[in-house]
This record gives sequence, structure tokens and C-alpha cells, in this order.
Amino acid sequence: MKTTWQREDVTTHYLQQVRGGIPFGAEQAQMMLQVVNHFIEKPDIVMDLGCGNGFLAEILLRTYPTVKAICIDHSKPMIEQAKIHMEAYSGRCELHVGDFRQSIRDFADPNSVDCIVSGYAIHHLPREMKKLLYTDIYNLLKPGGIFINIEHTASASDKIEKLYDELFIDHLTAYNEGNREEIATRYYNRPDKADNILERVDIQVNWLREIGFNHADCYFKWMELAVFGGVK
Repeated sequence: MKTTWQREDVTTHYLQQVRGGIPFGAEQAQMMLQVVNHFIEKPDIVMDLGCGNGFLAEILLRTYPTVKAICIDHSKPMIEQAKIHMEAYSGRCELHVGDFRQSIRDFADPNSVDCIVSGYAIHHLPREMKKLLYTDIYNLLKPGGIFINIEHTASASDKIEKLYDELFIDHLTAYNEGNREEIATRYYNRPDKADNILERVDIQVNWLREIGFNHADCYFKWMELAVFGGVK
């Protein structure tokens, strides 16, 4: 899958100037962990789809000292960043360059993974590929395993989307201590914008229910940023 995320400059900009400025990013990660803890006492294997530099996998590896992680990203620059960021966990963490347009079944056996997480990655797939990926996720999970997606979703209307954009720019401005007008210009003209194929969270939760996930719900939401998933 060819996207701008395979460019090193896009990867660097995101990690340095955007990731930390995502509104309620800490709360999203905390909710992920709270939901995982609620359903799984001691996971053995976790998978991080679109792992970036390994941020979500690191949280799970730090929380569960015996867990092993399988981290997958289609961006080679991101995987290179993950090798650096995840060096302390190299004995418990596999890093793979992988394309979500192809099956993730190459990276794990059916019914073998306790927890699959993803952060701001699946929204790059077209609608039908999202559904297929969610089905693959369901098949890889053990019975009782959980899927948590921290994701950029679509607004219900253009007017709400405009409010989201303005509020997001406010957060980026505060995080970078920069000039709001300049940051807004970069935001609206960012090269990765064309890679976004957004879908409403309620629609995606319904897909999970149709696939067979239990407890499928949106666990946290702020504007277009949502934490949702389900249990096999």
C-alpha cells in the first residue's frame, strides 16, 4: 500500500509535532488499558496493527511483564523508529513491515492472540477492506480475546467536522507553542490528508457486532477521535 506514511519526513513530523498534541491522547491510551484489563487478566500475545514507533505495544509490554507483542506497520520509516523506541523490549517484541491490504493472517495463527490493538491506522483502508480486516482480527483472536481500536473517525456532518478541525488546531498550537495561523496552514495542507478514508464510529461498531464481537461499543469519544472495539 503506497501512502505518504512511507515518507520519512511525514513520519518524523507526526512523531515530533503531532502525536503528542492529539487531544486526550493519554486518556485514550488509558481507556484502552482499562478495557483490556477488564476482560483479560494476563494476556500472553498481543498484536499492534499500524504500530508506528510502538507506542501502544509499549504500554501493554510495560503493563504485562510476560506478554509478547507482534507489531506491524506498512511504513518502513515507522518500523525503523520502532526499532529504536522499542529496543528495551526487543526480546519480547517482533517488528514487521506489513500491508493491511494483504492478510494479517501471515503474522499469527487463528485463535492465538489475546489482544489486538490499533492506533490511527485502519482509517487509511477503504470501507470493504476495513470490514475484511475486522474479520481477520476476529479470526486471529482467542475466544475471549479483545480488539481495541484508537481511531480517527468521521464526523456526523460537515459543520461538526469544521469544529473538530478548529479544536484540533488549537491543541496542536498549544502543544508546539507555535503560531496558530502557520500551524493551521500546515494542518489543512498536510500531505497525508489524502490517505484518510474516514467512517463513522457507530457504523464500525455495528460491523463488529455483525462479525460476531461481543461487548462491541465505543468506549471513549472526543469529536472525531474514538476508542472502540469488542470481545470475541
